[in-house]
Amino acid sequence: MHSPTHSTIVTGLRQRDPQIIGWLYTTYAPRLIGYFSRRLRDPDLARDLHHELFLRLLERAPTFTDRGVPIEAWLFRLAHDLVVDTHRRAGRSVPLTDAAHSAADDAVTLTCLHAADQAALYQAITTLPLTYRRVLTLRFRDNCSLADTALQLGLSLSATKALQRRAIACLRALLSPPMA
Repeated sequence: MHSPTHSTIVTGLRQRDPQIIGWLYTTYAPRLIGYFSRRLRDPDLARDLHHELFLRLLERAPTFTDRGVPIEAWLFRLAHDLVVDTHRRAGRSVPLTDAAHSAADDAVTLTCLHAADQAALYQAITTLPLTYRRVLTLRFRDNCSLADTALQLGLSLSATKALQRRAIACLRALLSPPMA
């Protein structure tokens, strides 16, 4: 099946169309299983939660409300909720600031944040120092490689990595709810 349009996906979800559900399952399986694996460090549990995610998707599909964000954001929100539920059942809580440290995780986290809470993200980014805004814009909006970003910023590769880490940490701090 070719890549369906957003409206086709939404309509298919609401009708529980097996082709759309199958397309979503096969298209997002590797990324979702990877997401679960990185957060839980258990490949078997990751596969189980991937299947649980699609059970939740099927349960909620008829009442899905299209808010104009990509379906991917909804899937990763469901995935995040499952990870939190799993940690709670295990007697542990996972603060939102404990996201994985790899660049791939940061990209997924930023993508989901952008889709789920665009206004808050935009506001937080505008308060960052210019160098932080530039590295995040080049890496995640413009999809530049780390080497290209370093070249455009006039920095070494290691300095660019460090700048990106600091920018993401600062952004997370701005987006985290205040502690009581």
